[in-house]
Amino acid sequence: MKMLYNFIKDMKVSFKTFYIYIEIIMALIFVAILLFVVPENFSSSAKMYAYVENSIQSEEIMEALEEEGTENIVFLNSADEIVTKLEEDRNSVGVEITFKDNKIQYNVILQGYESDRYRNIIENSLIANTAKDMPGYERITNIETLNNTSERLSDRLNILPVFLLLNSAFAGLFIVATYIFMDKEEGTIRAFVVTPARVWEYLLSKMGVMLITGLITGIITTLLVAGFSVNYLHLIALLISTNLFGTAVGLLLSSFYDSITKAMGTIMVTFVVLAFASISYFMPSFSPWMIKILPSYPMIFAFREAFLEMPNISYIYYNVIGFSILAIFVFIWANHRFKKTLTV
Repeated sequence: MKMLYNFIKDMKVSFKTFYIYIEIIMALIFVAILLFVVPENFSSSAKMYAYVENSIQSEEIMEALEEEGTENIVFLNSADEIVTKLEEDRNSVGVEITFKDNKIQYNVILQGYESDRYRNIIENSLIANTAKDMPGYERITNIETLNNTSERLSDRLNILPVFLLLNSAFAGLFIVATYIFMDKEEGTIRAFVVTPARVWEYLLSKMGVMLITGLITGIITTLLVAGFSVNYLHLIALLISTNLFGTAVGLLLSSFYDSITKAMGTIMVTFVVLAFASISYFMPSFSPWMIKILPSYPMIFAFREAFLEMPNISYIYYNVIGFSILAIFVFIWANHRFKKTLTV
């Protein structure tokens, strides 16, 4: 009963300090950005501006270019126009096609920031495009799809797991420490230690506040952006386990300091390091072991699984069980630390 009383008291404090309202408002701002600013899918194709010199072959070449990509190629009247267009659109490239001694000459105009690898791709694509029209050309490249059942989220939904990781799972990393040091400054802790209540009840009530807040913001955001296409049973299980783990880590870190000013540096560094997992999430080719060993790495991919129509259930619940167990161990460690430092 004492723990329930502490939890209700902490929830009231949370409402009075407007923390929950701020979290909900931040979640709604994020939703507004996703729905009204971020497109459903980003366009990764660059526009090409082309000038083809007048000749007998010019119509044939223009038709061949249009077959390669009608929507992305814009034909202009001179090479000077290409330069002007490239200055206006920094993601575009240009090509000038001229004829000399019955030979086709390609002059590719780039922005200047392209890597050697990208330039080689452009050069080889032009060579391959020309070679396919030569007599005796035989295509020897075979494309084999290894997994025909793999799902792909829209670019908008693909951002949601990052928000759930940083805001719902690890929000308690900052806020729970703030509550602890606020109680220290107001003398609440000193009054608490002379009561029959135990330390773990005090800490658990703080975790309960963070859990409710994380669930509210996570579910509201997901509901407004993804609707009912998400398996909320899996999502809620992940939110609970990861939020408890993140808050337990926040409790443990705060137990080593006697003020929020001293603790904030360590907490900020921890949060930034955990956020590195989002880099590998968006760029899977960059997944060094230093990032893979971070607890946030499997978390973010588990959140992604919850948005798929055919999720990997085993992977999701390995994470749920794993982070629940880790949360218990970290909480026990934090409780042990606070028994020694709660009166500081």
